[in-house]
Amino acid sequence: MERTTTKVREARKAVAKAQQLLKNVANRKRNKQQETGGLVITNAIYENRKALKKGDELREANDELALQVLDVTLSLNFLVNDLGQLKLHGGVKKSGIMGFCNPCPRKPKQLHVKYTYRDDRYEIT
Repeated sequence: MERTTTKVREARKAVAKAQQLLKNVANRKRNKQQETGGLVITNAIYENRKALKKGDELREANDELALQVLDVTLSLNFLVNDLGQLKLHGGVKKSGIMGFCNPCPRKPKQLHVKYTYRDDRYEIT
């Protein structure tokens, strides 16, 4: 368990560096999509399924489940193309996408996304 926690912490550091690299382009893409009423990811969380059920108070706590929550909003905005489309292919592990990591090895995970499109708000898991 301790070894896994150490690996996850190291992976999170790598994610932070990757997201720093993506930041300028992701923000530019998000701003362009906002101007045209396209796809804007407002919040994206990749997490342990149990963490989602517990809700927002968990994200503020400093326990084991809180470490199993990863904000990937910036990474998904980076992946939105000029046509306002985001394609995540089923055969590709999300932990292999730049700006992602596996926040909870050997546990079921899900991606929870809140977004706007043509000024309407949506949410999907």
